[in-house]
Amino acid sequence: MKVGVPVKINCNMLIYKTNTAFLTLHVYLIPCDPGLQQELNRRQLSSGYRAIQKPHPEKSLKMGDRFILTADLDDAKIYPENLKLRYKSRFPNFFEVYIKKPDTDFMLSLAQKNERQPVWTREIRKDEYQSTGHKQVEHFVDKHQCDLIARVCNTGPILDNLLREGVIQQEDYDTIGTIPTTQERMRKLYSGPLKAGGQAAKDVFFRILEEKESFLVADIKRRES
Repeated sequence: MKVGVPVKINCNMLIYKTNTAFLTLHVYLIPCDPGLQQELNRRQLSSGYRAIQKPHPEKSLKMGDRFILTADLDDAKIYPENLKLRYKSRFPNFFEVYIKKPDTDFMLSLAQKNERQPVWTREIRKDEYQSTGHKQVEHFVDKHQCDLIARVCNTGPILDNLLREGVIQQEDYDTIGTIPTTQERMRKLYSGPLKAGGQAAKDVFFRILEEKESFLVADIKRRES
């Protein structure tokens, strides 16, 4: 490698939101690092934030370059004005997006400083960020807890994904993985990490179930309708 030549790397965009009357997003631009992503997920989920899943930038970006995040809403406030892409293993900086009374879909765009062409643009839809207010709807994984405990089989891949997403820690992963039956593993998952992680953890768990137990989830939904 030539000294002084900027290194291009694959990057992830991670978006987390609060469930308050106003909308606050924490938007991270980080190098593609599963360990760092897991730590950010753990920290944000434990603070009551929820992840908004969006595709990552398709092209590699240069380390050391500065980037600007914009939103196509007049009342959106974004701080700081720009961020440098760099590797910080523990506490990477992030863009804070604040919108007082959001009521529509909007676009977030990331561009290199002093460049007009965005390197990443995604739509944030109203139903992805809107708070449920005072109306409490029972979560799918709570409503169908008995069914899921009895019928989920692919606990290994599910635990792998929960660990990667930061819903469970290595200690939980090791402990639950040694339990001999899938039913007892699921009970331990419900009574421990899912209970502690609340709504955000259950959202991630449900998304993983849709991928790893797609036929089971479809059958439960079909019987529910």
